[in-house]
Amino acid sequence: MSSPTYSDSESEIPLTFRRSKRHRSSGSGIRKPAADLITALPDSVLGHVLSFLPIEDAIRSQILSKRWQYLWTYSTSLVFRDSNSSDESVSGFVTFVDRTLVLYACSKLTKLGVKFAYEPDYASNVNLWTRFAAGRGAEELQLDLVNYSGDFDKDDYYLIPELLYTNSSFKALQFSECKVMPKGVVCWHSLKKLSIGRAELSEDVIQKILAGSPVLEILELCYCYGFNRVHVSDASLKKLILRDGDYDDDGNGGHHPVLEISAPHLHSLEITGDLGRKICRLGDVSSLVDANISFRIWYRYYCLDDYKVHTDMFARLLQSLVHVKKITLGSWAIQVGLFRILYLCNSLRCAS
Repeated sequence: MSSPTYSDSESEIPLTFRRSKRHRSSGSGIRKPAADLITALPDSVLGHVLSFLPIEDAIRSQILSKRWQYLWTYSTSLVFRDSNSSDESVSGFVTFVDRTLVLYACSKLTKLGVKFAYEPDYASNVNLWTRFAAGRGAEELQLDLVNYSGDFDKDDYYLIPELLYTNSSFKALQFSECKVMPKGVVCWHSLKKLSIGRAELSEDVIQKILAGSPVLEILELCYCYGFNRVHVSDASLKKLILRDGDYDDDGNGGHHPVLEISAPHLHSLEITGDLGRKICRLGDVSSLVDANISFRIWYRYYCLDDYKVHTDMFARLLQSLVHVKKITLGSWAIQVGLFRILYLCNSLRCAS
């Protein structure tokens, strides 16, 4: 008796595809395009989205459609940056910023940031930009006016106009290579963070700023000079950052300028970068919980006096920080005799 055989056609199972009712096209059978949900958003929302893009890219969005032609003018953040130092490039950049601000339509500006190779000839332009930021109630202003060429004196730095010192809308300010010299009172009643870089600051100016910034929480001074004492009595300031001080030296090795810091309510202190031959001393820092003293110092290896001065300084610093939970040290600590210093500060509590 022979076994039954099966043909290939008998083993195949036919498949039938049917379009469901919800996917069937109506009328001509042409499917309707989905609605453009992004374009349907209000101008204010789209402007906020564009604020996360570089301003050049935000402006390019106008080629998408007529709907997008002027949406970039509602961006809540304007940040302009130019790293080219050629005269032609800088001139074009300044013109671009001027024209952009003229076309800007949003009544409220959250942030204005500008970084370019500043020249004194552009002071009037920067004045217009800062006045624009103040007039639109900007909460954050960044002026990074870089002197790439280094061929003009520090007296030619941009002078921060007086109107900025009495603007209570600012919550964050950053000035680099600017002259910070308020003549009148400072009224930064909303300011929470202030960063100043490469500027001459007198102790009187620092105290005037602190007195006029009642809610200031973070103060950052980078490459600043002109002061030897920072005294902060305000309870609002929680973090102080000092980075790269000036390199005071009388040339004969006999002078060690002193930097004194006293801030009884401070929680975090950071002193980093090069301090030259300065001696750092801490006063009342009883509320500190985090201290970073990884700064670098200059001393002559052949001079025992330099070695002793900096070793004693470091020992006093550690004795002032015995209550701090976290301490960050720099590699230079080993160079000035870390083990001898730890022996002197036997009360220091080391974290495991």
